[in-house]
Amino acid sequence: ATFTGMGLTARGIDIIQVGDSRGYLIRNQKIYQITKDQSLVQQLIDAQQISPEEAETHTLKNVILQALGAQNEIFPVSARLSPSSGDVLLICSDGLSNKVPAAMMQRIVVDNIEQLNMACAELVRSANENGGEDNITVVIARISGENLPEAEGDEVQLEIIDMGNIHDTADQDTTEIVE
Repeated sequence: ATFTGMGLTARGIDIIQVGDSRGYLIRNQKIYQITKDQSLVQQLIDAQQISPEEAETHTLKNVILQALGAQNEIFPVSARLSPSSGDVLLICSDGLSNKVPAAMMQRIVVDNIEQLNMACAELVRSANENGGEDNITVVIARISGENLPEAEGDEVQLEIIDMGNIHDTADQDTTEIVE
């Protein structure tokens, strides 16, 4: 299983990821991918051996480098983002991100900003219309609050947090862990 999660703390928005589920930020009506797939094709992109466009149809597109329950130790990627008033966070499985381009996600969310449940339904519908053969999961949250700053400029700063490795206890009896 792959995982991307986000939590709001006093320090900011903390993001954690294992695999190829994605996190996006929509700020000032622009979309930013704030996670990087932990996949073989992403490594090829990073090494400039293939382009992002070539990755979309690469035969090894679905080969992920780590997943929950697949190995005893995982190395999650974690980052922190400073929230701004009106930020929208979108977390999705690859069943959505493989079928709906980021620009379309952005448009659907912005068009349904007052009814994010409708945006979720429209995103799933769009993925299915584009041949959705995988599971399609999406969560959208809008950040609001009295003391949040307004977003400045078009640059998004992510602070990378080193979590080291984590031992996966999925195959252990939980009574062993608690005792």
